[in-house]
Amino acid sequence: MSGRRKLIVNSALLILAIAPIVLYAYEYGPDPGFTAAPGDNPTGCIDPSLQCHVGTPNSGKGSVKIVASGGTTYVPGQTQQIAVTIADTTEHKYGFQLSARVDSSPTTTEAGLLLPGTDGFTQTICADGSFATATGCNVAGITLEWIEHDLTGYNASGSTPGSYTYNFSWTPPATNVGTVTLYAAGNAVTGLLVVTGTETYLTKLQLSPGTGTSGPPPTVGAVVNAASGAPSIATGSWVTIFGTNLAPVGDARLWNSSTEIVNGKLPTALDGTSVMVNNKAAVVNYISPGQVNIQPPDDTAVGPVPVVVTTTAGGASASFTATYAKFAPGLFPATAPYVVAQHADNSYVTSASPAKPAEVIVLWGTGFGPATPAVASGQVFTGANPLAGTVTATIGGQPAPVQFAGVVGAGLVQINVQVPAIGNGDAPVVLSVGGVSTQTANNMITIHN
Repeated sequence: MSGRRKLIVNSALLILAIAPIVLYAYEYGPDPGFTAAPGDNPTGCIDPSLQCHVGTPNSGKGSVKIVASGGTTYVPGQTQQIAVTIADTTEHKYGFQLSARVDSSPTTTEAGLLLPGTDGFTQTICADGSFATATGCNVAGITLEWIEHDLTGYNASGSTPGSYTYNFSWTPPATNVGTVTLYAAGNAVTGLLVVTGTETYLTKLQLSPGTGTSGPPPTVGAVVNAASGAPSIATGSWVTIFGTNLAPVGDARLWNSSTEIVNGKLPTALDGTSVMVNNKAAVVNYISPGQVNIQPPDDTAVGPVPVVVTTTAGGASASFTATYAKFAPGLFPATAPYVVAQHADNSYVTSASPAKPAEVIVLWGTGFGPATPAVASGQVFTGANPLAGTVTATIGGQPAPVQFAGVVGAGLVQINVQVPAIGNGDAPVVLSVGGVSTQTANNMITIHN
């Protein structure tokens, strides 16, 4: 067995003075071949002779589950998002390994490519234990590959007691190869260096080929800041995509926060609609045939980036070029021509309940750049991290002191601003950061002394 990723613990260093033995824990991810797929170890690494886990598969109180964004079908060459959830409330950390096989020759033929997620929690390995390249594995003519947790993912799995979900991508073969099956083994462990109390769970998901032409392909007409409508967008902010055939006819909904946000991770697909921005999976918050709301993933790119929307029925859209900017601030609008603003008691600023000079009002926006500490995109966030950039404000053309500006939720920025001494009526609100300002239309609040 390769020791490339294993953590080796010599028990002679433990308090009990017993004969030294070597225990292997798979914090770094297991060796290839432990998914219970044909040709793999059929127990998912329950074999004392291999110094793996102990016990009987699926005998614990938990489970492992595979969810594919395409449901139970695949379209040749069309990338899907895959989620593997290991659940066991009696344990504390979680790992997995998965392999995709062509059913007609499952011991020798890999079904497509398994691509690690952008969060750095997964890795793809080949039959000799080496890491797969972007084009897969070809070790002595063997194309089999396995995707699994890595050390960073293993450590992160302890952050959500009871279960953990790993996310990654799978690109099926470019041609119809018949049914394929995803095989996965999940382990739930105590998290201690000496492996005790482990549970192993096995599952599989069979996918049938689809044509990808049962419906018209999606088209993208615009990609804009979800708050301001401006064409520049920022990573980690909220973005709106307009187009046609972006979701099934009659399907218009937000994510289901109770079932589709798992272990604090926001979904990257809803009802078969997924979005790639600069070849990275975006969070999908809302879908309808004409509009999709997303949170682009963290990225250092600035300038033109490709945006592709994929649906189960229609396949992938033509690539649309959007523009990434470090700062793309926008204020969320209320009924035109006003922006969303609140009093200290959380009631809304309206013409019937205007703001007053010297009052501190709360504004809401997105795209104001990174916070410090940074807030990762794609995850639930409930803190209040100040923005790294300095935000300035004017109301009615007069300087308005900014008392707080920070990220308070996924992609959501809160700005507390003191209203300057100006006359009665509607006044434009303009915020600036990094030399870029918010929208100049539909940016009003009502003020009355």
